[in-house]
Amino acid sequence: MAYEVVTARFRTELHARWSVFFDVLDVPWVYEPRSFPAADGSVCTPAFWLPSERIWFAAEEENAPSWWSRFTAAVIGSDDLWEPWNDDGDDPVEGPQIEVGGEWHGEVVLCLGGIPDGYTPCRDLTGGPWHRHDLGMYANGDTPYRWTVCPWCGLFGVTFWGYAERLPCLCLDDGKVDNSADERLMDAYQAAAEERFAPEDDSRPDYPVARRFLVRQEGTELAEERCTRRCRSVGDQMRAELPPGAYPEVPDGADTLCGECPGFVCTECGQQPAARAGAECGSCEPPVRLTYWRARQILNERAAEAGHASRRSAREINTLINRETGVRSRNRATLADLAAGLTLVERWIADPSLVPLGGRARRPRLSDEELDRMHGAELRRELSGWVGPVAAAGGEPFALVQVRLNLRDGGRHARRRRRRAVARGDPPGPGLGPPSRGPYQEHVRGAEAEVEPDGLPEPMRTRTAPADSSCHLCTTPVAAGELVGRIHQPRGRGFATLGWLCAHCLYDRRSKPRRLDLLLRLFHQLFAGGGVRVNAAEAEVLLTWLLAAPAAELPQAELEALPEVFVVLQRAVEAREPVTPLSYYGARAAIGTLHHAKVAAGGAEREAVVLDAVVQHLAEWQANPQGLEPEYYRGRRAWRSAILEETEQPTVLSQRGGPFFV
Repeated sequence: MAYEVVTARFRTELHARWSVFFDVLDVPWVYEPRSFPAADGSVCTPAFWLPSERIWFAAEEENAPSWWSRFTAAVIGSDDLWEPWNDDGDDPVEGPQIEVGGEWHGEVVLCLGGIPDGYTPCRDLTGGPWHRHDLGMYANGDTPYRWTVCPWCGLFGVTFWGYAERLPCLCLDDGKVDNSADERLMDAYQAAAEERFAPEDDSRPDYPVARRFLVRQEGTELAEERCTRRCRSVGDQMRAELPPGAYPEVPDGADTLCGECPGFVCTECGQQPAARAGAECGSCEPPVRLTYWRARQILNERAAEAGHASRRSAREINTLINRETGVRSRNRATLADLAAGLTLVERWIADPSLVPLGGRARRPRLSDEELDRMHGAELRRELSGWVGPVAAAGGEPFALVQVRLNLRDGGRHARRRRRRAVARGDPPGPGLGPPSRGPYQEHVRGAEAEVEPDGLPEPMRTRTAPADSSCHLCTTPVAAGELVGRIHQPRGRGFATLGWLCAHCLYDRRSKPRRLDLLLRLFHQLFAGGGVRVNAAEAEVLLTWLLAAPAAELPQAELEALPEVFVVLQRAVEAREPVTPLSYYGARAAIGTLHHAKVAAGGAEREAVVLDAVVQHLAEWQANPQGLEPEYYRGRRAWRSAILEETEQPTVLSQRGGPFFV
């Protein structure tokens, strides 16, 4: 099925921005699906209907529609309703009754004001994205209500104060969880606020604001253009115009063909245009709409799938997509280009044989004589051309294959031997395997076996420092020309991004730890969780340091945990344990003892500075002098990050932030 660019029109720019918000969250919506009559002959037309959530939603800059409270009463079946946004909101609302059928019953939500602030994280119930909206929205005659998502299953909805435990999924059993500032919601608010629209169209004065997006439904735009807004199927016309019994039955397909235009009608309601015969309209079955940036994200994901299916790299697939769609750079792609790219790549996923040969795949394997004539940059370019196919064949990250080629060699001759083997596609012996899954996976397993169980993985990227700088983790000075690199970090676990690291932090800080490395590990692991994991080398350094420290006055919980720390560390050193857990209070007891020793006998300057900072922030997390309530944050890391940002005495640790994945 092809992707298509569709234009939707809205009465106000605010309505258009809220449609962007729903699209970023993949929430289907229908704009003004129906007008409801009142007893006095007037009609009310709510802005949005969310069929999956069964929510009516309206958004106005200042004043609520005059019929909104009466419409709410009809939808929820209530006779007593007030208008809390009015000063005299305690008086019951009166007016002509509005008729709403049972198929449209659900929740009714009203937002007065613009798009919530997607740049202000939730500090407490009075702050966060709704601090400019009287703390929330009006729903079912009550306030404040907020959009929220379940942190476990991702279900979207609206609840009182944004409490996620009130969502229908019931994933959260006990306790109040305010998730109204979830990262997904904040991203959607930002996207809605930053969206740009085309100039207003005077040809449609009732709907002057237009926005374009993608839908995976071919024919949608053409159906809207053909529609005369008088949808009636050929079958309905035949039944109405001919006497009963004129036809034994209506011919096949007559109920899907429109009698007013050369198009199709919805098989469900028969009153709206459909994209193809036998399909439902956008009101009965709203399609998922893709914004520009969401379409680019999905295109990258589909390119990786197509690469895996065709045993090619995602980079090569993206290059082929750009070439086939005539796009020089993805940054210059239009919505129509993205629609063509998505349509094309999904065909490749369904049938990998359709992926054209291009780029590196057209390059023939070189003979020994041709490789012998290559030197330096020419040989490196040839090698780079084969790294992508090798990575795709083995299902390994591109950067990891490149790093292993660069680092796991035995000198210039061994490096050249491996490059020649990769370029020919032959097994290169003890180095990197050929571009086939079996031998290459055996090499990967062998290489990973050389890493200590709780050691460091291969760097994600390395290079020589272009200028004098310092390590982002330990702040050791790095001179221009020295090796620096970056490490892999797990996604979605709340870790801050690490910058460029020195060679010691890249390779040796776990196998040959310094005291400074140990302090940083203790701090960031306590920052991120409730305990610390050290290996045998780190346990030996920490035990030696603690045994040389005098007795210290510690809080009762830490004082009771200190003897156990010595026992655990001694056992880890003797048994050469790869991973040894220290409890939260045990780690705090070790920090307190080391700090007392530093105060009593002095110490290395850099270690002393970091140790002071660790003690200060541990005390702040314990005492919370800023008064930030932890239940209003998305977890312990977010709460401690907020305290770290607002500390009255900045330190070397608060200036760098965290937590880092160390």
